[in-house]
Amino acid sequence: MKTKSRLGKADIFASTTSRPSAAPSSGVAVGAPPVASSSIENKMTVIMPPDQVAFLDRLCLDIRTKTKAKIRRTEVIRALVAGVQASGLDLTAYASEADIGHAIAKRLKG
Repeated sequence: MKTKSRLGKADIFASTTSRPSAAPSSGVAVGAPPVASSSIENKMTVIMPPDQVAFLDRLCLDIRTKTKAKIRRTEVIRALVAGVQASGLDLTAYASEADIGHAIAKRLKG
């Protein structure tokens, strides 16, 4: 049996990898969001400076104005990560956020 910490949590440093869970008796977990069976997503918090948040907000508003499609900031961030991932750009040689940003900008311009 796990003992509770002073914070009231049994394990605050739990693994982010998926663990098999017991199926609820009714077949549907009450209050749980629907989960696609083909993919498991991890939730993370990203701290961004106000100018980047404002850029994302403006971009989402501009997309909605031009296309009538409602795009969330999180969708833009995921699309950017997917685009860099699909590009094959090797970012392992860069040691700072600024260097990575410059490398991506250079790739997009050229």
